[in-house]
Amino acid sequence: MSDTKQDCDLCGLPVPPKGYSVETAERTLTFCCEGCKGIWLMLNGEPEPPPERKATSK
Repeated sequence: MSDTKQDCDLCGLPVPPKGYSVETAERTLTFCCEGCKGIWLMLNGEPEPPPERKATSK
C-alpha cells in the first residue's frame, strides 16, 4: 500500500497498513477488517479475476 490513507470501501473507516483487499476487474477494493470484506463478498459475490491474471488451464 502507498503512504496515502485509504478508507474502507464498505464502512468508510480508515484501512490499517495490513488491511484486506479484493481485486475486481475495475479496481482493487480495500477494507478495514475481515468482517467488511466478508460482508462485501456476501452482498456482491466473488468477483471475476482481472483479465490479465486469469488462470490458464493446461
